Amino acid sequence: MKGIITIAVLFVAILQLNSQRRFDVQFVVDGRMRESIIVQPSTPPPAGGYPVVFMLHGTSGDGLKFYNISGWKELGEDENFITVFPSSLSWCFVEDGVEKNNTRWVNGNVTDYPCSGPPQNYADDVKFLKVLAKKIADTFPVNEKMVFCSGFSNGCSMIHKLAIDAGDVFAAVAGTSAPLMVGDSARPINRIPVWFMVGTLDDRFIVPPFTELPYGGDSILTYLNPFINRALVCQGLKNEFIKTEKDSSHSYQFLNNLPGEISKPYIFSLIKNMTHEYPNGINYPLSAPKIFWEFFKRSVAVNTEHPERPSNEISANPNPSNDFIEFSIPAYNQSYQWNLYDAYGRLRMNGNQTPDESFKCRKSDLGTGLYIFQADLGNRLLSKKIIFN
Repeated sequence: MKGIITIAVLFVAILQLNSQRRFDVQFVVDGRMRESIIVQPSTPPPAGGYPVVFMLHGTSGDGLKFYNISGWKELGEDENFITVFPSSLSWCFVEDGVEKNNTRWVNGNVTDYPCSGPPQNYADDVKFLKVLAKKIADTFPVNEKMVFCSGFSNGCSMIHKLAIDAGDVFAAVAGTSAPLMVGDSARPINRIPVWFMVGTLDDRFIVPPFTELPYGGDSILTYLNPFINRALVCQGLKNEFIKTEKDSSHSYQFLNNLPGEISKPYIFSLIKNMTHEYPNGINYPLSAPKIFWEFFKRSVAVNTEHPERPSNEISANPNPSNDFIEFSIPAYNQSYQWNLYDAYGRLRMNGNQTPDESFKCRKSDLGTGLYIFQADLGNRLLSKKIIFN
């Protein structure tokens, strides 16, 4: 292990379990003290360095809770990879019409449901997790191409956000019990494989008169269409799937890219009789760590693309807007086709644009909300997230 101790971060080994080494971490990001638990396996690193798996807790949880119950640290010892259990901060948010204060990762679960009163100065949790990954790589012998993240509930919404904003650090993500949120929907920095799992008895998704999520046929895809379609648009995927049926689960693999897109797989699984939980093999007869670990390893084996870089070539002003947004691509001098999608992945407007000209979209034609503007230049596709207040 490289010996790196700085003022910003101090790794202190405080516990050994089965020869694993546990480190508690505290360091400052943007003026806030952040915390995490890191567990190093007892055996030397494999060729190329240790893989790393982050586990993100849900609302009201913290890193210690999922260090204890998720099953990841035990699997990390068996499979020889580092496990990481960071903690979020506490925020005010609205849930079921009630303002609450609790720990939550800052994603659409928080920002899409703000409390009354002055705006909160939200932490950048994507930045925190990326900084944490960098500090781990600077301290331990790790394989930076094998950094993964799993999450539960609000932590699952966070892994979806990481798939949008941190695909340059994380190679694949997987989680249970929460979808990609509206406010986090955008064209990813670099698309990575995503696996989203939910149980038929998860009360966060049950809407009366239903008493459980539909398990027969493919009706779940209609039931959860807004969530799934939103993710597919961001992943650059067609709504075409390969289905795998088992007695206790239905899984849908979306693999076919939209024209002009470089996509990555999106997998959705419906688990029979599972509640709002992160299955560890004890609370439910399925181990998410074991299943997701195999998925993570496969993702690296097939993911050989060079990272895409975000494009800033679309000009959209003003954004956000209370009236209209004017679009142009100043550096592009040919005609192109454009599409405008809402946050649910539905096509709302489209057209063809002549060179060197701008055009406007008006709030009166679309309504308030988040939209994704896409311009097809033939050999590449540009995207821009816009908001009408």
